[in-house]
Amino acid sequence: MDKILRPTWAEIDIGAFRHNFKRIKKKLNKNTHILSVVKADAYGHGVVELGRASVEQGAKLLGVALIEEGILLRSKGVKAPILVMGSIYPLKNFSYVLKHDLIPAISSVMAAKELSRLAEQRNKKVSVFIKIDTGMGRIGISHENTGELIRKIREFPGLKVDGMFTHLASAAGDRKFTTKQIKRFRNIEKTLEESGIHVGYKSVSNSTAVLKYPEAHFNLARPGITLYGLLPYKNADKDIDLMPVMSLKTRIVYLKKVAVGATVSYRRLWRAKKDSFIATLPVGYADGYSRMLSNRGEVLIRGKRVPVVGNICMDMCMVDVTSLDGVEIGDKAVLIGSQGKERITAEEIADKTGTINYEITCCVGKRVPRVYV
Repeated sequence: MDKILRPTWAEIDIGAFRHNFKRIKKKLNKNTHILSVVKADAYGHGVVELGRASVEQGAKLLGVALIEEGILLRSKGVKAPILVMGSIYPLKNFSYVLKHDLIPAISSVMAAKELSRLAEQRNKKVSVFIKIDTGMGRIGISHENTGELIRKIREFPGLKVDGMFTHLASAAGDRKFTTKQIKRFRNIEKTLEESGIHVGYKSVSNSTAVLKYPEAHFNLARPGITLYGLLPYKNADKDIDLMPVMSLKTRIVYLKKVAVGATVSYRRLWRAKKDSFIATLPVGYADGYSRMLSNRGEVLIRGKRVPVVGNICMDMCMVDVTSLDGVEIGDKAVLIGSQGKERITAEEIADKTGTINYEITCCVGKRVPRVYV
């Protein structure tokens, strides 16, 4: 197939990722290892490339949400332990967990029984992590029943319990409840150890907890968003020095002069107040540039901010470049990232669109090539 040169791309800075990994590591207790969360295509950055970079930086495990993500990593030669943190359903999918040497999260005796049966058929002993619900209310064994259920799960001959973990529901906004979750997890750890049961990895910390709750570090942290240089809570940049890993860039493909009173794009929601120069960019909501930025967003061209005008289309959007001198077709436009002294962050776009920075990078579409630098 011919290699088509696309004028829109997401630039992924591996050096920035390494920088973030090292900064996160410095925040952790000395004996705390890192599970690098690379689910959702590494938050839109590229699961294979960022998975490899994580292992190179010393991540003990990689965390994915789906079996398919783990299989992709294995198909690309990634040999590190991979934890499938989401639900394994239907249970027959455990056969793929075994085939590709993945670590499943177990949260019921029924699932443990089926996995053990399949493992015994293959003369294998499968490593599992126990998922505990300490207050998230999603999946996981209730913290009140964990001790008893872990004892039962450990009796299955095909399984080896190598870790247990929980998920914090509101680490950035509710310190009282987060502290309660951490305490519940620690009580489970104490109860198990008093019964002579020692689970290898114990994990509570997400990105926020890495920074704000050192008592939650245990021996395995699971940073996600901070690895990609995105802030887990407002003003987190005061607590850690992060570098954004993704920039979203494109080029001007068309320029036109419009007269005062002329309208631009669907539904004619923008009208020129004076004779204006409008640039068309080949990026739209199908690429993950939210339609919510219509008449609200800004992009960087020639180091300056210019406004998005009119409704963002599926494949294109328009910006008003009247304030710039010498603009030409082919000029670079930055939708996320830096140019000159200006910078547009995922956090800024999230604020304008009423969402979170996680969604901004995750939504950058697959048809946008990732370029690794």
